[in-house]
Amino acid sequence: MPNKFKPAKRLSLPGYPFAELERKAAAVRNAGLPLYDLSIGDPDLPPPEFVIDATTQALRDDQSHKYPSSRGDLKVRQSVAKWFKSRFRVDLDPENQVCILIGAKEGLGQLARAVVNPGDIVISPEPGYPVYWRAGCKLVEGNLKSLVLEPENSYLPDIKDLSGAKLVYLNYPNNPTGAVATDNFLQSLADLAEAEPEMTIAYDMAYSEVTFGQPARSILEFTQSAVEFHSLSKMANATGYRVGFAVGDPARIQAMIRMKEETDSGVSLVFQRALAATLDSYKNGTPPPEISSFMDIYRNRKKQLISVLEDRKIEVFDSEATFYVWFRPGGSETEFVEKAIASGVLLTPGTGFGSSCGGWVRASVTCPDEPFEKALDILKSIKL
Repeated sequence: MPNKFKPAKRLSLPGYPFAELERKAAAVRNAGLPLYDLSIGDPDLPPPEFVIDATTQALRDDQSHKYPSSRGDLKVRQSVAKWFKSRFRVDLDPENQVCILIGAKEGLGQLARAVVNPGDIVISPEPGYPVYWRAGCKLVEGNLKSLVLEPENSYLPDIKDLSGAKLVYLNYPNNPTGAVATDNFLQSLADLAEAEPEMTIAYDMAYSEVTFGQPARSILEFTQSAVEFHSLSKMANATGYRVGFAVGDPARIQAMIRMKEETDSGVSLVFQRALAATLDSYKNGTPPPEISSFMDIYRNRKKQLISVLEDRKIEVFDSEATFYVWFRPGGSETEFVEKAIASGVLLTPGTGFGSSCGGWVRASVTCPDEPFEKALDILKSIKL
């Protein structure tokens, strides 16, 4: 009997942007050839030892095998509030302004479920994380409005282009470009949030701690009429722990929690304790030496890669944040990426972050030192 199953229309999305890239990479690996991966922002460095200790200790807690709360353990939410006060000088009520997430990605989608009705306008930036327009708009049947950001404007939008939306996704420090938000921009964004109370600002700060100049500032320093997302993934090299948090406007946070109560059972207490240990390690808003040393490694690798590219007269977007390098090699980014794969280096084409990003390529420096050095040698010789 033929299978007549059809998935829901909301799943009529194109394949995830990087699936074809992975297929080509698999072909190289299957041929037994070396492939140095500079494509995915998955830290190669381990979590700090104190985070691992907190995780293993939590496994022995006689409560850790039980269902967690959808909103998160109160003590962990208190750690979030304490860290936010220390890091950003912002007071949060851990009872109704903090929600623990199964990673920031889950929260970005849950917020859309909680605030967007079919047909509502959702603004997603280009370049931007594909989750914004996929889980944040298409899967909730929103009306997508792409927001094209330009390097000439440091990848910051014109505030007037955000007006009238129900949900606006923004991400600084930015993936894939490394762009950072200025104080003037954040104040203008805060003014808009106050002027349009029906609008929800989803401010993704997953890379808040991966900065090499001035520390990144929170939108909540300027207004609490927004929802901000943070993650342990990049802060402590713990992508697999799947834990993060959302903070901000109480009504929107409570709506997210209500949605989570219907769709998941929260984050394992074990990994919530890892999050709390990381946040509690900060002193007066300053990260511990372990985290600072990791960021020094990423900074140095980033400098090395930029130097290689600039020596080849390749345009690089100047960035003091994230472990990504966003560059324009000239000509087709697809052709360059395919040449790189054939030579043994895996990169990410810019069009994975939006159709307007042709010509650009993203490289991640989350690759162990020895393979990273070999990747640099290959990039020195790829024909432009």
